[in-house]
Amino acid sequence: MNGPEEFAARVRQLAVQEAPRLFAIVEEYGGQQEARVAGYGLAYPDHADVNSVEGDFRLSSESPENARAIFEISSRSSGARNHLVWLD
Repeated sequence: MNGPEEFAARVRQLAVQEAPRLFAIVEEYGGQQEARVAGYGLAYPDHADVNSVEGDFRLSSESPENARAIFEISSRSSGARNHLVWLD
């Protein structure tokens, strides 16, 4: 029989193993002259969720790469190029 400490360690290990990956979508302006973080997301095995840093745009997508492409479409008028940056 396991005690509370062993159970807590197993639960923590499970949570760490199944945690989504954190990523950012970064907008590049002026041919690598300037950049800003446009949004942060969580990548799950079957989808990705992203929130803009302004808080006015939320997105659920098939993958982080698809989310980056959607952000790029929305920022294309400003001439930005978007990058997917893994934060783990």
